[in-house]
Amino acid sequence: MKAARAVERPWCHRTSSARGRLQSSLALVALLACAGCKVGAEDIEYWKGTVKGPGKIVAVMLAGKYPLELRTQAALALVDMERPDRDGTTDLQQALQRLEEPERSDVIRRMVPGLEEQMKTPDASNPGAASPRQIRAKDASFLLIAHAPADVKAKLTSEVIAWYMEDFNGRSLAGNYSAEQVVRALGSPAAKELVKGLKARMPAPALVKMSQLIGQVAEPQARKQAGAKLVAIYDEMESKDFLAWVKQTVKEQAEKSGMKLDAAKLDKVVEANRENFVTEGALTAMKWLADEAEVKNRLLTIASSRLAGDAGNARRVRALQALEGKVARENLQQVLSLALDKGNPTAVRDYAFDRIGDTRSPEALPQLWPLVSSTEDARLRWRAGELVLAIGGPVVVPDFFTRLPSNGEYPPEELEGYATRLGQMTPAPMDPLRAELNSPNWYARVIGIRFFERKASAEDVQRVEALGADKAPVKGPRWGKTKTVGDVATEAAIAAKQRLGVPSAK
Repeated sequence: MKAARAVERPWCHRTSSARGRLQSSLALVALLACAGCKVGAEDIEYWKGTVKGPGKIVAVMLAGKYPLELRTQAALALVDMERPDRDGTTDLQQALQRLEEPERSDVIRRMVPGLEEQMKTPDASNPGAASPRQIRAKDASFLLIAHAPADVKAKLTSEVIAWYMEDFNGRSLAGNYSAEQVVRALGSPAAKELVKGLKARMPAPALVKMSQLIGQVAEPQARKQAGAKLVAIYDEMESKDFLAWVKQTVKEQAEKSGMKLDAAKLDKVVEANRENFVTEGALTAMKWLADEAEVKNRLLTIASSRLAGDAGNARRVRALQALEGKVARENLQQVLSLALDKGNPTAVRDYAFDRIGDTRSPEALPQLWPLVSSTEDARLRWRAGELVLAIGGPVVVPDFFTRLPSNGEYPPEELEGYATRLGQMTPAPMDPLRAELNSPNWYARVIGIRFFERKASAEDVQRVEALGADKAPVKGPRWGKTKTVGDVATEAAIAAKQRLGVPSAK
């Protein structure tokens, strides 16, 4: 016959008395050790809301004398408890560590259906949001994976990732463990599950974050599948159906906010929203999988297409940005043609030059040298000159100075840029730059001065300081109060002495 349930205080009235806690612990041991006492499902449900209840629930879960069904219910009750004074998922994890195999695996296997039910049951008061109960179940499922047998591990991994993908933006930071923490901890199997959730009709930040995790964590086959899916998503975003969906979404949001949009304004807002999905979503997401052949080819195609208007140029720029570090020698001619085409927008050409630099290919130099000698476009000359130095290294330094136009005008930032690139070389071209301090060309002397501002020994500082008397005028825009090479040398000598800790002359 079942013993009468002892009346307990609810958790909100817990006592702070040490004697009371000791007596409670002794009473708990006596209760569960009593051969004549039985524990049932209703006891576990009742204990969820009492002060000593969680300890009793753990005791039932650990006690081999109880049926596995009851012990599983106790384990699920720890997750289901909603109380601010106790983290049931932590109690569950600690209790599982005390169980031996195969008992632990049996309990975990039996918990899976209950955890799935808890993760999927919506909050009646707020159906669109993840409830605290769902979040606790998600956290518990993640913690169980480390202890679960192989087949259960795969099942729980799938369920946890599927829970995040219901609303990745809204759920990715929910609970004690973020989506990123979970995927990185579980590795490639979790990243592979993310591939299933990549969709065109999802917030751009979610698409990008999921693609990042896939690109960084997934194994090659899953990465390939994700890459193909992103290309398909880009195509879908171009479709009439997708545009219609965006339009309906915009209209619904406008109605909720009380905003009135006429037909022309609505179309403009819809197109801008679609472009945001494309540039901030699909193209930005492709960055993380741009080494996949299908993704790289699509990005190169977009960058090379004559797309109309500012939106089209924005796509081309974003495609080139997404290719950062992924352009190889076989793609060199394609990006070179983009950089050298005067008909392309400045931003497109700039990022094309960046991608040329990524290749580090000497094959680009023959087409860049003519730009270094140009007097027509100082900005283009500057980009080409820095690339030549970055790709060619110390061996091209003497040739570089002979290619610069002697009748050209040079803004200070261009010469500073060359000096910076020269300073990044290994080994640093010290002797060639010492020679340039005596060059008949004022701009070459300025490049040498700026180089030694960063690299000078005490002896080189004296060389730079001696150029303080150089009255050759600087020629070009934005020099401000700096009028001569001597002005540049005086300023650089002071900076070099400060770097070396050499006192300046009074």
